[in-house]
Amino acid sequence: MDSNIIFPELPTYVGVPSWQGLASLLLSAGLPLIAALFMRANWSTPTKGVILLGFAAVKAFAEAWIASSDAHTAFALGPAAYSVVVQFALGVIAYVGGLRNSRVQRAALAGGIVRGQVIDGTLVSGSGTRRRR
Repeated sequence: MDSNIIFPELPTYVGVPSWQGLASLLLSAGLPLIAALFMRANWSTPTKGVILLGFAAVKAFAEAWIASSDAHTAFALGPAAYSVVVQFALGVIAYVGGLRNSRVQRAALAGGIVRGQVIDGTLVSGSGTRRRR
């Protein structure tokens, strides 16, 4: 693995009951209502969606900060901000249809890039037949 790649970690609460996990769940469920307080009824649906994604990004950043303070560790502002910005950008691209009719979208809708498995250089298709690559 390339040591120059940064994989910042945002908190996950799967299988670990905690007050942060409960607060995250409640906030996630109420996020559309909270975001609606800052929106106008006549705004377009894409604008409302991007606003909601922005609130989700702020929530993710706040969760990372709360988790670091709860663990009594220094908050890694740069990596956390980087991770939140990348997640927000990917969410916006997917939401506004930036991947519409792309090879990535077609592959995801078709069930993946390769439907078979590659075993020793031989592609095994879903029907069990083998073809040489």
